[in-house]
Amino acid sequence: MSQTLLFLRTNQKILLQVALSLFFVGVGIYFFRHERAEVHKVAATLSEASGFWVITGLLLVAVFVAIQGLMYVYSFRAIGRQIGLATASALYLKRNLVSIFLPAGMLTNMFFFNEELERKEGLESAQIYFASSIFSIGSILSAIIVGLPALLWLFLNSQLSGNVAAGIFLVVATLGLLALGVRNLANKGWLYLFLERKAPAFAEVIGQLENHAFRARDFWVVAALSCVVEVIGIVHLFISMKALGSEAPLKAAIIGYAIVLLLLMSSPFLRGVGAIEVTLTYALTLFGFSTVAAISVAMLFRFFEFWSLLLLGTAVLIAQRGALLLRIFPALLLFALGLVNILSAITPAEPERLHLLKEYLPLAAIHASTYFVLFSGVLMLGVGAYLLRGLRSAWLMAVALSGLSLITHLSKGIDYEEAAIALVVLGSLLYQRKQYFIRTDLRLARRSLFPGLVTVGGVLLFGTVGFFFMDEKHFTADFTLWQSFRQALGSFFLMNFSLTPATPFGKEFLYGMNFLGGATLAYLVFLLLRPLVRHPPTAEESRLKAQALVEKYGHSSLDYFKTYSDKTFWFSEDEEGFVAFKTSRSYAIALETPVCRNEAAMAEMIPAFERWCRQNGLRPAWYRISQPAIPIFEKLGKKLLPIGESAVVNLDTFSLQGKDKKALRNVMNRLEKEGYSFHTYDPPQRDGFLQQLRAVSDDWLRETKRSELAFSQGFFEEEVLKNQPIFTIENQEGKIAGFVNIIPDYVPGEANFDLMRKTEDAPNGVMDFLFVNMFLTLKEQGFHRCDLGMVPMSGIDAPENVQERAIKLAYERMRQFSHYKSLRFFKEKFEPEWTAMHLAYSAPFDLVYLPGALEEVMGGKV
Repeated sequence: MSQTLLFLRTNQKILLQVALSLFFVGVGIYFFRHERAEVHKVAATLSEASGFWVITGLLLVAVFVAIQGLMYVYSFRAIGRQIGLATASALYLKRNLVSIFLPAGMLTNMFFFNEELERKEGLESAQIYFASSIFSIGSILSAIIVGLPALLWLFLNSQLSGNVAAGIFLVVATLGLLALGVRNLANKGWLYLFLERKAPAFAEVIGQLENHAFRARDFWVVAALSCVVEVIGIVHLFISMKALGSEAPLKAAIIGYAIVLLLLMSSPFLRGVGAIEVTLTYALTLFGFSTVAAISVAMLFRFFEFWSLLLLGTAVLIAQRGALLLRIFPALLLFALGLVNILSAITPAEPERLHLLKEYLPLAAIHASTYFVLFSGVLMLGVGAYLLRGLRSAWLMAVALSGLSLITHLSKGIDYEEAAIALVVLGSLLYQRKQYFIRTDLRLARRSLFPGLVTVGGVLLFGTVGFFFMDEKHFTADFTLWQSFRQALGSFFLMNFSLTPATPFGKEFLYGMNFLGGATLAYLVFLLLRPLVRHPPTAEESRLKAQALVEKYGHSSLDYFKTYSDKTFWFSEDEEGFVAFKTSRSYAIALETPVCRNEAAMAEMIPAFERWCRQNGLRPAWYRISQPAIPIFEKLGKKLLPIGESAVVNLDTFSLQGKDKKALRNVMNRLEKEGYSFHTYDPPQRDGFLQQLRAVSDDWLRETKRSELAFSQGFFEEEVLKNQPIFTIENQEGKIAGFVNIIPDYVPGEANFDLMRKTEDAPNGVMDFLFVNMFLTLKEQGFHRCDLGMVPMSGIDAPENVQERAIKLAYERMRQFSHYKSLRFFKEKFEPEWTAMHLAYSAPFDLVYLPGALEEVMGGKV
């Protein structure tokens, strides 16, 4: 249950967006079911639409796409780069398609389809993100420019309620404050200084605007083109009215489209499906449209502005086949089938087909099929998002829902058209089944299933008690206890088709049970679709085998930690190499490179391990890859992100001579005069001595407010330290003020240490004193170098992309990472050689989940 609460807390914003959008879908379903009689007439009305106006609307769709492409062209021109109109238009269609499934899709779609631009157009990631941001800002600005005046005009010419007027006033006031804020930021006033301290990413963005060859004129061209896009939207709505024979004034199209813009901005997921259709229909009825005519206009308008673009985007994706298509296309089809199911369930069946079906099936079975089609359609909208993540359980559920939809479309009204779509979706899922291998965490599901079942029981108990004590007038029936339970069960599963409320209270109670049932079932589906978190056990035999291979083939300062107690091992087929890793969420994070005989064996083991990960429902990532191994990972197509720099001191050249070492000499002299001395302790260590070290370690953890970390470093274990050399600094009474433990290093001639800890009351410079003496002692023992370990996030002097700039910015300006700067400053005193370390991963979307996975694997010991 705690993991469920953690998920809800860390994803509450996205879940709220998704919930809001699914609520809009529910509103649409309710409306169209309520207007069933009118919906039955919509198809006939649409079939009579003027061909001239429909063709005009379709031609305008082509202009619409071209202008969106021009917006991208001028967005790149604004930063001094060029792309072709065809490439830009295709980019818009593909990003528009994926934005349907993404929370805040108008902004987050900029992370998709960038590799093609990098490869074909020679653009850098930072340039693509910057230009895409200009595109998004232009789109939002035009929505404000067009939508706000329309709403103000409506306010001045109509009788709006006080709440709506207050809302418009708040929007105007917010925009005014926003304009003042932008001016303050541009002039680097108090707001800029405040945000620089609290949210330093703003300073980076403004710096980019200042440093790039930013052309303001091209930006305003983007905004102007986006306004033309909004005008096309108004014209599309006007054409939809004309196509259906209406003589409505142009102001109806302007006001209707302004409402559509507001809904698009408030529904960042699923692009306003349901809400726009319902709200636009209601708005048009205020201008004198009948319900049938209003629904027909809304449907035709949405075809021009939504469905035609979705179809074009799908066609472009199919034409440009790629790995991303294999992940996206089945999800798109499932999403489409979900909408088809919903529309099919809320529209009446063909009378002739229904009459024929009643000769073979009872009416109850037909009703049950209809309700299943409706409920499965809602489920498909959510399952499609999990399909994008590659979850095997989502694929299984999608297959089951598609297969059952195929059957129930036939059993609810012989709807062979919808059944054919379900068959296509089912075939697509089966054909691309290998893309879905991330497993579900059944242990977590089992732990969380109990509260889920308690929720189900609570809702059913509420419904049973409610029906049992319900006054007879609300349903014109006095239910027994058993009948009450049956009615609660039927309303829970949305199958109460034989129950007719007689009062508004009865209707509200019934709808409340329907809502609670749907929400509870959706929660149970969520429990079944969470990705697997693997914690495979490691036998002592495997650890001993890994330690033997480290002794045989070890070549890195990190090899010691690869056999630590928190690791799991994967061995090569010939058992002459292994990968040390930990699992978190759906990732297997390997520590550095495999331990094996040579680079050729390493190049074979890396893809073999990744195949094993795939077979076990895990995504691989490689942590702390050094420069010599980078060509191997690049050749295998991996992506690399710098994550810090590792320091190594040259003991042969280290000394305290020279002006730059004066501060160190002063520290050494001061502490020696105060009676502090350096001591070495060879193993095995005494229990009493280890207890003193434990007190120092606990004091350090308490002072720094840290917990023990793991993975690429060790933690305090008396059984481990007992067999290692220990270097300490002690006062005249023999009290330990600080210590380090020396660990094996498999780089020839190199020494390494793990823990470096001191007491809270230790004098300033105590660790300088300890390290200088450690270097001199190691040099006397015949070592030539000493590894000081990695300083995370440091060393990125010339960032090449957005990710690197974000790391550099966080390292330099964010308070929670300031201890990394202090660590860098401490190590710089000894003039080490710095080497960049990298994270190797497979796909861009891995960076969304890997930070959390890394935090988990390092955050505790096993």
